[in-house]
Amino acid sequence: MELKHKLHSWQDEGLIDESTVEKILAFESKQPKPLKLPLLMIIGLIFFSLAVFSFIAANWQEMPDVLRITLVLSVMWLFYILGHFSETKKIGHPILFRLIGLAMFAASIVVTVQTFHFSLFNSYLPWAIFIAALGHYWYWRQFPYAIVAFMFGLQVLFTSGENLGWFQWGAFLVVSVVWFYFSRTGISISFSWILLFGAGLALWPVVEYENVLWPIWTLFAVVAFTLSFPEKERIARPFYMIIGGLQLLVYLAVLGETQLSFIKMNVVESIALSIAGLVILGFYYIRFKKIAWISSLGLVGILLYDTSAIGLAILAEVVALTYLVNEHRKDRSLAPGFVFFILVQFVLYFIYAWGRMDVSLFFLIGALLLFALSGIAWRINKKKAGVSS
Repeated sequence: MELKHKLHSWQDEGLIDESTVEKILAFESKQPKPLKLPLLMIIGLIFFSLAVFSFIAANWQEMPDVLRITLVLSVMWLFYILGHFSETKKIGHPILFRLIGLAMFAASIVVTVQTFHFSLFNSYLPWAIFIAALGHYWYWRQFPYAIVAFMFGLQVLFTSGENLGWFQWGAFLVVSVVWFYFSRTGISISFSWILLFGAGLALWPVVEYENVLWPIWTLFAVVAFTLSFPEKERIARPFYMIIGGLQLLVYLAVLGETQLSFIKMNVVESIALSIAGLVILGFYYIRFKKIAWISSLGLVGILLYDTSAIGLAILAEVVALTYLVNEHRKDRSLAPGFVFFILVQFVLYFIYAWGRMDVSLFFLIGALLLFALSGIAWRINKKKAGVSS
């Protein structure tokens, strides 16, 4: 009825004639209608499922081991079959059945491990669901599978921790690179890039490397890899810009509070990082000006030797203000720059002014700075408007 109403309204406006309306309605009437289950049948199926699962739960302990595993696997395949018929017959949402089937796949692994008294510590359950979810996403190309794969990919990194070995890390890196390489949508590219960065961080305990500069090296390496895929780089760009800004804030906050006296510093590596930052600045400024900001992290290694954290504070302020001015000159959004600038002010306040300066005075200084920046931006806009007129 809604289509018929729209067609007649278009006809009244003179957009289409009566013969076109009749042809469209005749064509739509021949299309197969999606089947809908009656409400009473849906309620009946829900109660039937609850009855079956209640019976299984009540007799779970008395069942033989093989029967338990067989039941869980049977339920898993039942939901995949329901998903297939849901897709072919246009009934309901097949993705819901397949997600339940994926959950039953995880349950079958848990039941098998418990039945044969294997250890659940550092088990491969997250790995199995991670690979299975990626397989679902590869075949059906629906974003909920990408979300599940991303969640369990992170769980692989978090649950492995210090027990992560070279083989497991290498396998995770290969899977993440393959996912990134074959990704076509924004959400898939974003998830796979974050897992790539996480894989770089996870290598830190594997090599037993005692230095605080590893996150910066990881970011430089992952960004360099991303630049080989220009179309995907544009999608991943906000993530490494955010990560770079957060890294600078974290180093500033930690150095200001702890002086990093418990961390071994390497002069050679700090100098190498600064040289890498200069190389990145020169190369990115020529071809990738929008991401040249992360080259400022190359100075962190040398500035960490200043226990007063003044050098890092100056670097953060200069980067924040320069980024704001540059974005304004190019008529781009200033919101990310203002957020980073305000975060820098908060970190500086907690490092230098906590307990010494009244909170109201701090917010007054911040407000004056923002008013000053707004005045400068208004002045530049006024000059541009005068020139254009």
